[in-house]
Amino acid sequence: MYGHRARIGYTSPPATTEVFPYEFYKIVPEGVTLVITTLAIMKLTSSEVDQSYEISLRAAEQMAETKIDLMIFGGVPINVSRGISNVDSLIAETEQKIGVPVTTSLSAQMNGLNALGAKKVGIIHPFADGTSQDKMHFDCLEHYGFELTAIKGAGRPAVELGLIPSSTPLEIARSLKSQHPEIDTISFPCPHWAVSELIDPLQKELGVNVVTALQTIVWEALRRCGIKDQINGFGRLLKEC
Repeated sequence: MYGHRARIGYTSPPATTEVFPYEFYKIVPEGVTLVITTLAIMKLTSSEVDQSYEISLRAAEQMAETKIDLMIFGGVPINVSRGISNVDSLIAETEQKIGVPVTTSLSAQMNGLNALGAKKVGIIHPFADGTSQDKMHFDCLEHYGFELTAIKGAGRPAVELGLIPSSTPLEIARSLKSQHPEIDTISFPCPHWAVSELIDPLQKELGVNVVTALQTIVWEALRRCGIKDQINGFGRLLKEC
């Protein structure tokens, strides 16, 4: 079978998921496959988030029946919709219910930052500045002991994630580091726009650690499934940790 090393279950927030599976298969080694359920996010409204949370719980049970090796709840807004402090309970309760190891996008990203020794983090997301996204990311980093040094959005709606050229996050990263030279890590917390191929170039150019949501999700999934392959071309996390 294709997933003879690991079969990774993932609930993907966008109702029309495009970028995540494309970049996932560019990174993972042969023998690792993605088992995916798409959720209900189109405009990132609170009702879509609530609906997606419920779909995620049902999907976890369905994926467990297919004998996946790991279940990942995607979407930080969905992960924390019942409170950041409840994420660990969500993981534990789901694991007990479905009998499969469980993690979340939030857990993967925070674990990735910790593995790289991040302290002062600059965040770049695809959405508008000054929205609930900014506060959510601040709260998450603070909860896990990191400092949010700067945050910048690309000003795009959720339905346009697949249309954003990689030059956009590249230019924002350069600007953010120039304005905030104290940043030691740049994080791209949305895994649904084209940023994976920017990781290595930005690390070399800016002299910082670079993490993306998809990169950390892949890293967490592989390591949780006992796959220790050193993967080049997508940052220090997958190469060294």
